[in-house]
Amino acid sequence: MRAFIGLEIPENIRTLYTSSCKTLHNSANMSFVRLNKMHITLAFFSDLSDTHIKDIKNILCHLKREQFEIKCENIGLFKRKGIPSTVFIKIVSDELKNYTEQLHQKLKELNILFDDRKPYTPHITLGRIKEMKNEQEFTKSYRYIAENFHSSSFMVENINLYSSDMVVYKKEVSEEFIKIYSEEENNITN
Repeated sequence: MRAFIGLEIPENIRTLYTSSCKTLHNSANMSFVRLNKMHITLAFFSDLSDTHIKDIKNILCHLKREQFEIKCENIGLFKRKGIPSTVFIKIVSDELKNYTEQLHQKLKELNILFDDRKPYTPHITLGRIKEMKNEQEFTKSYRYIAENFHSSSFMVENINLYSSDMVVYKKEVSEEFIKIYSEEENNITN
């Protein structure tokens, strides 16, 4: 199963940044991420076994985590061969960095393979550029958005395991995992 560990983003944050970037669509053929699918990925798995899913649930239940803050710093562009390919929001959080390092270490200890070809860069993907219609206009719109960017922050409340393929995207752990996680938390706090 294709899957990823990710954290949810509050609706007000998703709406704010999606609406502020819509003007980019005029100068590029883009596909924007649907609001209900926006997240911050912590680890991506191309193929998870049932055993590894159970192991990941255990890691998420037992990895020490206190609520922490995420700051949305500015807009950014990932490029492929020098050409803009992805519009994203830059994330800043030392706590998220520390949590992700611990998570990656636990995954490696259990030999759970995840995509770690590039250094981890926390971000919120807003849209993917399929084709540039007018590069000059795109650059002008992008700079305007960056110069007028309103940074914001939010508190992380949930980190989840999601199943993901090109068609279906769902919170794999949903009720069952939330129940297990809540029971674990209650056992730890009681």
